[in-house]
Amino acid sequence: MLLDRCGYAACLWLVRKGCHRNFWAKLSQPDIQIAMQFRRPPTTTEGTEPLLALLALTTAVQALATFSVFALPTLAPKAAAAFGVAPQWIGYQVSVIYIAAASVSGYAGMIVRRYGPGSASLAALAACALGLVTLSTGNLAITVAGSALIGLGYGLTNPAAAHLLFKYAPAGRRNLIFAIKQAGVPIGAMLAATLLPRLSESIGWQAAIGVSSLMIAGVSIPLLMRRSRWDSDADPTADLKEGGLAGLKLVWRHPVLRSLAFVGLCYAGFQVCLIAFAVTMLATEFGWTLIEAGMIAALMQIAGIAGRLSWSLAADQFGRGLAILAAVGVMATVFALITAVMTPAWPTFALILVLAGFGFSIIGWNGVYMAQTARLSGARDVGIATGGVLMFNFAGVIVAPATFGIVSKSIGSIATTFGLFALLPLLGTLLLLGAIRQTREPADPSVPSA
Repeated sequence: MLLDRCGYAACLWLVRKGCHRNFWAKLSQPDIQIAMQFRRPPTTTEGTEPLLALLALTTAVQALATFSVFALPTLAPKAAAAFGVAPQWIGYQVSVIYIAAASVSGYAGMIVRRYGPGSASLAALAACALGLVTLSTGNLAITVAGSALIGLGYGLTNPAAAHLLFKYAPAGRRNLIFAIKQAGVPIGAMLAATLLPRLSESIGWQAAIGVSSLMIAGVSIPLLMRRSRWDSDADPTADLKEGGLAGLKLVWRHPVLRSLAFVGLCYAGFQVCLIAFAVTMLATEFGWTLIEAGMIAALMQIAGIAGRLSWSLAADQFGRGLAILAAVGVMATVFALITAVMTPAWPTFALILVLAGFGFSIIGWNGVYMAQTARLSGARDVGIATGGVLMFNFAGVIVAPATFGIVSKSIGSIATTFGLFALLPLLGTLLLLGAIRQTREPADPSVPSA
């Protein structure tokens, strides 16, 4: 835990110092032109929010929401026995969460515009906390309802954070800043993987989930203190009825955003499969204890954080975010195929190395992805566009975990199923290559360069 905190503090220091002025000056001219094209006129509130505080809180909200999503899958071997189902069927619980997240994501951008990102973030935390309490009951019907609550909260987090970060973050550091915020995803999953198994050994899995909901109260307090300032540009006249299809329409009429949305569907679905089934794979197919498997899963998440920072730094320096995302897909495909041939006879070091590489790639793509979405959509529409592409992302994570569970149970191997599902990042890579070629077409100058 100390290493995690030190690593996160180093990330924040990196953003404040900007590495070196000359480093950021290398940002490509096309991205500079795009940033200027979509730059909003300054308001009385912009520039008044300390970037480190903003980044720390938005990352914490993302981490706690993600912790809530993966709380039950992390304890799948124990929780499944209480529910009377096989551990693989916990994938359906993840799908319930993302069905709810998808249902709210279409409205999330308009909710943020009407009520403000501060209020939306607080609502997200409240829904996740209540959802965790319901999961701890051990009742199947109540757990389904609680999973839906967690999904509603999770669906609000990214549009709210994207609104804030696009508003306050310097354009030249945007990929890195979005990546650090998105590092809340592996941080939250890592907290679940390390904290919950140990707590469950001491107080039982239900009490472990219930007690963990108290962490949310600690983040809610500073959010309450900043809510009025963060909500300063809220528009009470925004019509929520327009929100349902606004994001989809915006994404669909923009060819590169449309391709990016389908990429998110493939990448997000595969990422959730890895996070949701890695612990179960190590425990049931490789003979590791739940605590040992949880520690390796946490290491995989740390590699994901390193990937987010590395990919985002490369995107900021070379100004080719779409190409960076394509490289992520190639790497994820390779490690998925390697995972398919792993056996318990492999040396422990080799298993760890493969899973770390897996995490570095498919857990490390989100920051660049969200920054590219913001870059292509512009300041006013960033929340709506984020909600629109996330509807596709959530569609992937709704279908992929449940399908993964069915396939793995049918063939009797989670590791082999990862090899079959390597088609997802491969397809995402092909879509990105097409988007890159499209942005280079001179006949369509309205589309920004990749």
